[in-house]
Amino acid sequence: MYQEKLGVDGQPAVYLDVTHIPRETLDRKLEGILEIYEKFCGVDPRVEPMKVFPAMHYTMGGIWVNGEDQATNVPGIYAAGECEYQYHGGQPARSELAGLLHFGGGIAGPAAVKYAKNLEKGAEATPSAVFDSERKRQEEKNQKLISRDGSENPITIWRELGDLMTEHVTVTRINKNLEMADAKIRALQERYKKINLSDRTKWSNQTLNFARELENMIILARVVALGALARNESRGAHYKPDFPERDDANWLKTTRAKWVNNDIQLTYEPVDVSLIKPRPRRYDAAK
Repeated sequence: MYQEKLGVDGQPAVYLDVTHIPRETLDRKLEGILEIYEKFCGVDPRVEPMKVFPAMHYTMGGIWVNGEDQATNVPGIYAAGECEYQYHGGQPARSELAGLLHFGGGIAGPAAVKYAKNLEKGAEATPSAVFDSERKRQEEKNQKLISRDGSENPITIWRELGDLMTEHVTVTRINKNLEMADAKIRALQERYKKINLSDRTKWSNQTLNFARELENMIILARVVALGALARNESRGAHYKPDFPERDDANWLKTTRAKWVNNDIQLTYEPVDVSLIKPRPRRYDAAK
């Protein structure tokens, strides 16, 4: 769709044809999925091929937590399930449930209760000046966005960011394209400074909420692009044609990103393979 420009009507989509399968079979096995497609696309996939595209289901990673009680680097904050990083990348659509049950219900929850019970003093003991200072900081940030009189539309920047990441920073990753993508992301960061919000009210302003989140999206996009650029191997859903093999000698480690002095700092954390040794992933049973 992207590399050979062969998507349907030049768009990022190909046909998935199930019209040769009897309607009663489709309704018995796939009724819910087909109904969703018909609802959103206005086309009955039982009689007309569907347009499909690989979905970015999850970010394969998340918040750093320690290996003991799911604590983050912020005291009192615990993370478990699809929001944390430890086991994502294998079967994220399945592991989230196991993560919630085991790491959430069995570890993070009890740890959070224990932390709260052992505190010598709670939030009510914190000086009101701390909350007032943070409220003022957030209000100033909101006012700065609302008052901007630039020429950039945040929706346009968001759409360009999505197209850029989808084409160059999903499954197939080529270093020269990643470098180009990072340069364009940095250009989008500069354009973000010139956005103009259509809604300038201070009550229930969804445009303001979107603009706040867009700033975070741009930073996270750079994290993913820079992490991919540095990792010269192929592993899981990270595939580099120039480096087609998995390189455990150099890259059996987790990429960690930290925000330092308004910039992204990458470090690495070794992966514990003491219980299960890594082995090649083979899809051919004969191998």
